[in-house]
Amino acid sequence: MNIKDDFLKSLLFITFPIVLQSLLTTAVGSADVLMLSYVNQTSLSAVSLANQVQFVLNLVYVGLRTGTTAMSSQYWGKNDTASIRRLTLVVLRFSMGVSLFFFVLAFCMPRQLMHIFTSEPDLITTGAEYLRIIAFSYLFMGVSQIYLCILKSIQQVGRSAAIGSVTLAANVILNAVFIFGLLGFPKLGVTGVAIATVISRAAELCLCGLDAGIIKIHLTREDFHDAGGILSRNFLKYSLPVTAEGFVWGGATAVLSAIMGHLGSDIVAANSVASVVQGLATVVCFGFAEGGAVLLGKELGRSNYSKAQKDASKLMKAALISGLAGAVVMLLLKPVVTDIVRLSPQALLDLNSMYLLLALNAVLASFTNTAICGIFCAGGDTRFGLYCDFLVMWGYSVLIGLFLGFVWKLPPVTVYIIMNLHELVKTPFVLKHYKGKKWLKNITI
Repeated sequence: MNIKDDFLKSLLFITFPIVLQSLLTTAVGSADVLMLSYVNQTSLSAVSLANQVQFVLNLVYVGLRTGTTAMSSQYWGKNDTASIRRLTLVVLRFSMGVSLFFFVLAFCMPRQLMHIFTSEPDLITTGAEYLRIIAFSYLFMGVSQIYLCILKSIQQVGRSAAIGSVTLAANVILNAVFIFGLLGFPKLGVTGVAIATVISRAAELCLCGLDAGIIKIHLTREDFHDAGGILSRNFLKYSLPVTAEGFVWGGATAVLSAIMGHLGSDIVAANSVASVVQGLATVVCFGFAEGGAVLLGKELGRSNYSKAQKDASKLMKAALISGLAGAVVMLLLKPVVTDIVRLSPQALLDLNSMYLLLALNAVLASFTNTAICGIFCAGGDTRFGLYCDFLVMWGYSVLIGLFLGFVWKLPPVTVYIIMNLHELVKTPFVLKHYKGKKWLKNITI
């Protein structure tokens, strides 16, 4: 891979801040898992299950951000900043509506939500306490996540990464203070984790407001007047499938978590650690997908189809190399991970059994996610991801998980491995669609 290539240099330049922020995000998640494991396994498992609510919300944000990136990056390629401002207002309407809905659910019905994921009373009580507090962070995220997405789309990735990194650093520091009772504060355990998240998300929103003032983003009366009509219809055309995909994939993932929750707390705890490990292994390829979508979108907005096709090929090669490297690093660090975390003997045994699957998924996900979230969405080809995830996640993973777990009643770790082979099932469909080139479109015409 020739890093002197103009596209690869631009890709590395735009991806580095994204990956750095993602690594910090994963590091914060790792620190949270580690700190909660020192409290007790019930706290670790309860927070892991409760966070499935935010996981589903985050997938909706991913849908909104992906659709926003597809349109705004192409408008950026055409130097149409007025349309980007109006698009921002359109997306914020959807984002705030969804955030308010999830806030009401988590604040008013926390125990009912926890019942979806587990039947163990201790996990339900602890998780409900956590959900009622962290619900307030959803309201702040509804604005900040969209603003940070727009910054990335106009290639202000450094500013976006700086805001996100400061927020995450504050979050892990506050978590340590509230969990362990540092600096004179009482030991709050799970409640402290929720409070720390709410404070850090509020700070993130404040930083976004300050940044908007610094770079002088001025919304005119015409922007508010034109924030509907044709632009809204185009946004819905390209973003609704991605948002629906977020619900499909997030809903299926939540169901898979619920299956594990009913199989026992050991498999839930092992999965909490496994999720962090896999996040570290795939962080670079997800950065390539996000950065690549912006760069490809710019070329497609200019109708440079030949260059976009060549750049997409280079992007896929870079993503696959990063996936292989991540899998190797993950396997090398296995002894370190199993020594650091505090799990029950059965949970630790389950985690060891998951490792080869995690390595395989890291490599396959580098291809499928870069194609679906980066290349396809850059050209407004957003429906394929919806159809693919519905077929694979619900038609394979959920059905086989329910059957193996509750009909055949296989060991929990066996159920986990088989139902998480979805990346292997998905790969042939993604490869065929990539070669079909339906994603080579200028959606601003």
